[in-house]
Amino acid sequence: MTHHEIKDDTFLEKVILFLVIVVGAILIYNQFQYAKFSSNIFFNALSFLLIFALVGLIAWLFLSKEKHKHHAEHSEHIPKEYTPKIEKKPLSFHEKLSWSFVAVIGILIFFNQLQISQVNALVSGTSYPVSGFVKSVSSNTLKLGSGKSGIVIGPQINPDGRTTKLVEWTTISETPAPKTTGNPTQDAIAAVVPTGTPFYVLEGPGIEKIRGASFDDPLTSQKVWASLLGSRRFGTANAIQLTPEEEQRWQRLTSVFTCDYCCGGPNSVTTINRCGCAHSYAWQGMAKFFIKYYPDYTDEQILGEMTKWKGLWYPQGMIQDYLVYTGQQPATILTHGGSIGIRQQFLQQAPSTQQQTHATATPLDDLPSMVGGC
Repeated sequence: MTHHEIKDDTFLEKVILFLVIVVGAILIYNQFQYAKFSSNIFFNALSFLLIFALVGLIAWLFLSKEKHKHHAEHSEHIPKEYTPKIEKKPLSFHEKLSWSFVAVIGILIFFNQLQISQVNALVSGTSYPVSGFVKSVSSNTLKLGSGKSGIVIGPQINPDGRTTKLVEWTTISETPAPKTTGNPTQDAIAAVVPTGTPFYVLEGPGIEKIRGASFDDPLTSQKVWASLLGSRRFGTANAIQLTPEEEQRWQRLTSVFTCDYCCGGPNSVTTINRCGCAHSYAWQGMAKFFIKYYPDYTDEQILGEMTKWKGLWYPQGMIQDYLVYTGQQPATILTHGGSIGIRQQFLQQAPSTQQQTHATATPLDDLPSMVGGC
C-alpha cells in the first residue's frame, strides 16, 4: 500500500469516526428527550444501553483496525526479503459477531427513533400521536384538504367494547385543512364543524333519498338521514332496503360506531345499534346509504364520514376531543362516553405533558353540547 493510499484511508476513517460521534450524540440527546415523556424506566435504560453499546462497539472496531494498520506501517520499514507474505484472511468469528451486534443494535435504535418521533409530534400539537416520519409520508395528517377526502378526529371503540380512543378518520367528502388564525377555539370550531353541502347530496346515485341534507342545516339533515333507516319514529316510506350481504356489512358498522356524547358514561360507551336517540337513527340510515350507493368506499371511510357528521350534531364534545388530540387541552377534561380510554391513551403516550398542559383554548360552554333532538 502506498503512502498516498494510507493517507486517504486515514482521512476517510477520521471522517467516519467523526460522523459516528455526531450521530451518537444526537441519539443520546433524542433519547434523553424521550425519557422525559416515557414512564417506563426499563425501556429507557435499555435504550440508553443500546446506544452506548453501539458507539462503544464501533469505537472498538476502529481502534482494533488502527492497531492493525500501525503494525502494517511498521512492517513497511522492514526489507521485503525479511517480510513474510501476508495473506488476506477472512473475518474471524469474533469480528463477525461484533458486526452482527452493530447491525442488530442499529435496527433497534431505528425503531426507537420512530417512537421518539411519535412523542415529539404529540408534544408539538400535530396530529401524529398518533406517528412520525412513516405516517407523515403516508397520510399528511391534519394537512390533507384537497380533493373529495380529508381527515377528521374522533372516537373509535377499543377492543374492550366499553371505552374509546381518539384516531384520525378518513372522510368521504372534502374536509378543508385547518387554518391557524391565532384563536385556538375558533380554529378548532372551523376544523371540527363542517359547512356546506357534500357532493353526494348534489349528484350521484341515491340523491333522491337525501334531498335537503346539508351541513348547514343539522336539524333537517338529521330527519333526512333517519328516514333511511325505516322505523315507526321516522317512517318507512324513504327507507333503504339492503341485500343480505349489505345487511351484514351494515350490522358490522353500526356495532362499532359509538354514540359518545348523550349516552353511556366514561367507563361505558354506547354503540348506535344499542342507542335510541335520533342521532343514532340518522347514523344508521347514513350507513345504509353509503353501503347501498357507494359500496366501493371502505368501512373506515364510511365511519369517517359518519364521524364528520358527529362534529355537526355534537360540536362541544367533538371540539374538546380535537383540542385534546392536538395537545391544546389535557385529556382529563373529558367525561363523555368511553372517555376513560382516551385519558389512558394520552397519559400513556406522554404523561408529564398531559398533566402539565395549560389549555390555550377558551372554554366551550357557549357551544351547544348537542344539536337536534335525542
